[in-house]
Amino acid sequence: MLRNLRNKSFSNKFIKFLIAAATVILIVFMFPTYETIETDYSVGMVWSKEDLIAPFSFPIYKSETVYQKELEEARRKVYPVFDRNIIKEDGKLNWLDSLNAFFLTLMKVYEYNQQMSREASLPEEKRTTSSITFDKMKSELQVSFTEAEWNSLISVLSSGTEADAFRKKIMQILNQSYEKKIINISKTTLNSSKISYFINKTEETLDTSEVRDINELHSLIDNQTGSFFKSPDISAAASKICKRYLYPDFIYNEEETARILASVTESVPRTFGIVRENERIISKHEPINEVTRLKLQSYNKIRSEQMGSRDYYLQKFGRLLFVSVMVFLIGIFLYKMRREIFESNKKILIISSIILLQCLFAYFTMKLKVNYPVEYLIFVPVAAMLLTIIFDSRLAVYVTFIICILISAVRGGDYDILIPNFTASLLVIYSVRDIKNRSQIFRSIIYVFAGYMITIIAMGFERYDDISVIRSQLYIATANSILSPILAYGLLIFYERAFRIATDLVFLELSDFNHPLLRELSSKAPGTFHHSIIMGTLSEQAAKEIGANQILARVGCYYHDIGKIYNPSYFVENQMDTNKHQELSPSLSAKMIIAHVKNGIKLAEKYRLPKEIIDFIPMHHGTNLVSYFYDKARTDEGEIDTTHEYIYRYPGPKPQTKETGIVMLADAVEAATRTIEDPTPAKLETQITEIIKARFLDGELDECDLTLKDLIKIKQSFLRTLVGIHHHRIKYPDDETDEK
Repeated sequence: MLRNLRNKSFSNKFIKFLIAAATVILIVFMFPTYETIETDYSVGMVWSKEDLIAPFSFPIYKSETVYQKELEEARRKVYPVFDRNIIKEDGKLNWLDSLNAFFLTLMKVYEYNQQMSREASLPEEKRTTSSITFDKMKSELQVSFTEAEWNSLISVLSSGTEADAFRKKIMQILNQSYEKKIINISKTTLNSSKISYFINKTEETLDTSEVRDINELHSLIDNQTGSFFKSPDISAAASKICKRYLYPDFIYNEEETARILASVTESVPRTFGIVRENERIISKHEPINEVTRLKLQSYNKIRSEQMGSRDYYLQKFGRLLFVSVMVFLIGIFLYKMRREIFESNKKILIISSIILLQCLFAYFTMKLKVNYPVEYLIFVPVAAMLLTIIFDSRLAVYVTFIICILISAVRGGDYDILIPNFTASLLVIYSVRDIKNRSQIFRSIIYVFAGYMITIIAMGFERYDDISVIRSQLYIATANSILSPILAYGLLIFYERAFRIATDLVFLELSDFNHPLLRELSSKAPGTFHHSIIMGTLSEQAAKEIGANQILARVGCYYHDIGKIYNPSYFVENQMDTNKHQELSPSLSAKMIIAHVKNGIKLAEKYRLPKEIIDFIPMHHGTNLVSYFYDKARTDEGEIDTTHEYIYRYPGPKPQTKETGIVMLADAVEAATRTIEDPTPAKLETQITEIIKARFLDGELDECDLTLKDLIKIKQSFLRTLVGIHHHRIKYPDDETDEK
């Protein structure tokens, strides 16, 4: 058994180590690719470190915005390069001669077609024409017509007047098309107002308004043929002929254009100056201006590029050590101050996931390349709210501060955001530390915004930031203030369901008397229900006095006796006239009484009550004897064998927490004081003292954290509450008459 305990302890510690190691490694991987000195420099910020002297010479790089602007300006000066259409320039491509040749061929095809029609009635051996020859002649036209278009052309060519008009219109359209130079690509693809071409190695330019592209001419031809020719088929045929004899004057040279663009881009300098070795980059207490900022960034860039493998691993080790220290500090706090959380791997995993989520937000803000202060969109207040509601405010303050340090490190040492995030988180912790319902989460919007607003304005004025910078930071902080409660609300539900964590909000929801279990208890065992309500009042006030969880203590009382739902009449508070135990032996009566613990646990698990509430069911009795029936057995049967005492003893365990210890005492006190005749404060105090003393001497409180000082405070709280409950009522005349 001892070996099993050792193995279990080792396994538990190993899981904790794995969670911590995984947290550290994941955070280290979120760090930027290089970080040697602070990189987020704001113009106007005062350099608080010692004078920074350049250990080597390095160029000063322009800002990315300026560099891209210069590149764009250089590219705009490059005109798209076109080549002249050599065939057309050499005179080998004359559209008019080609068009005349086309019409001569077209007439030959027409005449051949007519000959074929005349010979259609002759026997095949006497024909001089064939369809094969006809198709070959048509292909020589190099224009593909549909059957309908061809028939329409035959009709036009059969009339000399119509044929002449058809030919003249096509020539007119082509004449208009060649009024300007033609390029072979769409003008919409050109990012310039001019095009360039070379004549005898001399660059010439043309304004794009002086040229037409093929697509533009095609639309023009379609419009003109459509408006002139009434027949759609003739119009389509005319368009095809015109488009066939459109020859571009210039052909786009994509390769040459790309080469010139690349050459121009390379000629734009990336730097604008140089810092010499041993030259002062910036002095202590000197405000950072734009040039100084660029010097610092350039120094950081060159230094990271010069970093060797040794420096790289040293930097990685430094980051690993830094994050490990932060995680270790959280572990020490939990071990020393929150031992119950430290012992729970599930709770450690929750804290780890919240830390990782915040570091992930910081990592994403580094990846966003936008001109907005997105660093204020890291939802640190969400972590503060979750830690406060799930655990407590002191832990939330401590862990949130570590989170603020870690996200600043993940953002490359941007510690300017530490103060605003921590201030907003502190205020939101105060707003939800005594949360009574889920909707109260949304009140924190005001606190988050107030925290960000005050620190952003204060730090902005102190650094003499531009008003536009402060305004943009406030805009993003406002978005954070609105989104944080929404995220916290959703994540809280996720953690409650995924990790089966019971927060005070869950306890408050369980305190609703409309809960099915409490409704059933009030209807089937009204005496037990009333007893539970009185106990809840006693326990809540006592928990408040000693700093325990008041809500948990009260709700634990409501459900501690739900097992009595099964056989309510066997319990004295629910009995009316007869006592069913008169018919049973003492041992059987004891079993019936003790069974309500086991029945209660089954019911609680059936209704998926939190473990924290289920613990009250067995612990409020601990390992006490059912003394009434034990003493009865001794009286009826004489001295009984003490080895059979377990029959009359509750199975336990003993109370493990302050809350369950309080409920054990409240249960006994409420039951005992109810039987006192004329309950004066002196009688009540005597009874309370005897019960607490008996439980203490029996060792029932040995395993919970209640001290003697706590027990004194609990006794005083019980007494005040019971005196209020059992106060003497003023006797009126009618009451005195009734008594007589």
